[in-house]
Amino acid sequence: MRKTAEQTAEQTPGHDAPRPVRATQMVLRDTPLPPGARWRRFAVKLVALALIWGVLTEFRLDALYFGVPAILLGAALVFVMPVAPGWRISPAGAVNFALWFAVQSVRGAVDVAQRAFSPAMPLRPGFRSYAPDLPGGAPRVMFLNTITLLPGTLSAEVAGDEVIVHMLDTRADLEADLGALEARIAALFGLNVKSRGST
Repeated sequence: MRKTAEQTAEQTPGHDAPRPVRATQMVLRDTPLPPGARWRRFAVKLVALALIWGVLTEFRLDALYFGVPAILLGAALVFVMPVAPGWRISPAGAVNFALWFAVQSVRGAVDVAQRAFSPAMPLRPGFRSYAPDLPGGAPRVMFLNTITLLPGTLSAEVAGDEVIVHMLDTRADLEADLGALEARIAALFGLNVKSRGST
């Protein structure tokens, strides 16, 4: 019976399944990228950082004085930093996010100007909550930092698994705006995330 129990335990998926998974994760984290892969990562990060810098500076030529060294330095970090077990930037997602970022920046500025010069615009300040499906780490940090660009939002903070957003008008469709933002950040990091909102 003892041999039978040992054989049964060895054949039980619950005993053996975690071992190869842990071993595979260790190999993936410790194995360095080949030179060709690092150059591809460098090119992708270079394009993504250049697009983000261009959007932030409105593509001004005088901003290249500081922008070019910063972009090159940021992209070159792929050669000195260890391979992260986490996120990869999607080139198509980066372009999509940069364009969306530019549009939302303009919308936010126009919204603030309209509220400043048109007192008749409705205001109902308050707080709303939203539960993102983005994983923790870089995707969620970027999500939080980008929320304030949306028209009608002032600030955001984390409360457990939810994000608390301070709004100028709580009747606005926060779920649609944050859902669109979440979808673009998911595409930026190559994630398959279905956004969901909660009021």
